[in-house]
Amino acid sequence: MSQFQSFFIHALGDATQCEELNAFLRSHVIVRTVENCIFSGQNCGIQILVEYKNAGESSKASRRIDWRSELKTDEQKQMFDKLKAFRASLAKEKKLVGAYMVCKDEHLAAIVQKPAITLDEIKSLPHANNIMLKEFAQVLFDEYQKLLKESDEAESDETSNIPF
Repeated sequence: MSQFQSFFIHALGDATQCEELNAFLRSHVIVRTVENCIFSGQNCGIQILVEYKNAGESSKASRRIDWRSELKTDEQKQMFDKLKAFRASLAKEKKLVGAYMVCKDEHLAAIVQKPAITLDEIKSLPHANNIMLKEFAQVLFDEYQKLLKESDEAESDETSNIPF
């Protein structure tokens, strides 16, 4: 049976709030999360509603997924790693508590599996109710297009240097 717990993480960060959330997430089976940005006076941050089950109620479907290991090609894994590093630097630049506030690994994996993905498709990814993903979709899309272009240029350089 699912239960719910709500957390608030202040935009400027608070180590105790983050540790409380992380300890909770580690000790429960997470079914899903819903995030909402709060902008009201002194309360600026993200509200996280967690639907969970107690650890004894674990099912195979609710276990955490290593999204990188789900990728089929080395190119996808390399692109995933680059986007993940970009997401971390973006979160740091925006002074967010964690990279998960930009988007989830699930979203990065979906992006790299479809090279011709559009901005609208990024905004409508599964579990994209994450307000932050919608806010950062354009910047993620732009970075992904830049990485694809760099990859194509590197590949064409390699093929042009092959002696005949």
